[in-house]
Amino acid sequence: MNRRVDSGGGSSEGTSIRLEDIARESGVSIKTVSRAIHNHPDVNVATRARIMKIVDMHHYSPNWAAQSLRSRKTQTIGFIVPNITNGFFGQVGIALDEFFRRNSYGTLICFTSNSHEIEIESLNSLIGKNVDGIVFAPVGGAGDYFNKVPRLARKPLVIIDNACKDIDAAYVLHDNRHGVGLLVEHLFSHGHRKIACVTGPIEETSGAERLKGYREAIERCGLRYEESLVRVTNWEINGGDVAVHELFNNPAKRPTAVFFANSQLLLGGYKAFNSLKIAIPSDVAVVSFDPPYVIDSLVPRPTTLDSFEERIGLTAARFLLDLIEGKKSAGKKTVRIRGSLRLGLSCGCQETARGH
Repeated sequence: MNRRVDSGGGSSEGTSIRLEDIARESGVSIKTVSRAIHNHPDVNVATRARIMKIVDMHHYSPNWAAQSLRSRKTQTIGFIVPNITNGFFGQVGIALDEFFRRNSYGTLICFTSNSHEIEIESLNSLIGKNVDGIVFAPVGGAGDYFNKVPRLARKPLVIIDNACKDIDAAYVLHDNRHGVGLLVEHLFSHGHRKIACVTGPIEETSGAERLKGYREAIERCGLRYEESLVRVTNWEINGGDVAVHELFNNPAKRPTAVFFANSQLLLGGYKAFNSLKIAIPSDVAVVSFDPPYVIDSLVPRPTTLDSFEERIGLTAARFLLDLIEGKKSAGKKTVRIRGSLRLGLSCGCQETARGH
């Protein structure tokens, strides 16, 4: 038999059948049929089973191209990140993709390798593919995205991790200063008075705010802020490695504790401490803003803030879906996600951590 595509966006063996026909035969609305086919969670299990039995009987399959032309939607969203090897972006992406798959969307991912030029290419590419919306983790604080990609201003957009100058969009960010304060003050409570900071580029709001949070916490503790205890580097493992070697190259000026501004820097720090034969926490106490994906493999287990990747991913996803669907509650707002202390063994909390 010939397979024919019907005007309703589907096909069948030997005869044309439309969503309207399936809805009439199953005794439900066209919208319910569509949601059942797309495995939407708000369709009753028994109702979906009845609909899918009719769908299978008629060998119906959706014609995605026809549906896209009619609805002007592709049921896809874009996710742009600096790299996926950073566990933070990987976990955010998993939460984002799971949410949108439950809502019948696919996810297209672009990696920018921390390049502003590749960011612009990625934005143009996703808009050229007519994605319905974009979640974007930019590098730097550039505010020229709307100028370089004019169509971006008309596309549902949620920005995560790093705020951009003069870009009016929905934002999901960390509460950086609050989180850093918890970690630095915890080190202070252990008696540390020479606490170093290793952070990422201060051209990005994450780097700038974590450095500011460190300085504010140091001053709240009654300590003097010392530039010599601060290292600004990239966000990668090699950055943490190099920073620790610089901080500890003079035994007379070594800090007694180090705050790392992300998990990649922490991993670099562990590598450096191992090569320098510096023991954690007996020689130096260590804390990190976020937990590395391999946290349970690190010895000693680091003290960090709790995991907030899933919360950031889900918050960004809900924002974006509201914007795509044009809900009245959707708006260009900023939400900051707060973390709480997740005690390990790297800060000196041996007995307390064992009890958690």
